[in-house]
Amino acid sequence: MAQTPSVAFTVTVANFPPTWQTVPTIAFAQGVASSVSVAAYATDTNGDPLAITKNAAALPPGVTYDAANKRFVYDGVGAVGGTSGHVLTADDGRP
Repeated sequence: MAQTPSVAFTVTVANFPPTWQTVPTIAFAQGVASSVSVAAYATDTNGDPLAITKNAAALPPGVTYDAANKRFVYDGVGAVGGTSGHVLTADDGRP
């Protein structure tokens, strides 16, 4: 009986970069501590967890970016203010 040769191969699934939906303007009510998550605006086709970072543009007084929880947090104390030039980057940790 003749043997059939076997071939082994590896299939590599392509990594696709994260994609963004438009993040709306974020606004807080002065005197009301609250937060706004941006996690839902970035997705990864491969299902990889995402890290979302923010550039160094200064935020208004009382507002911080919590990268671990992917949200902007307002302490309820900061004065009325506005800023622009903020860039969020989603990274799935894969090339």
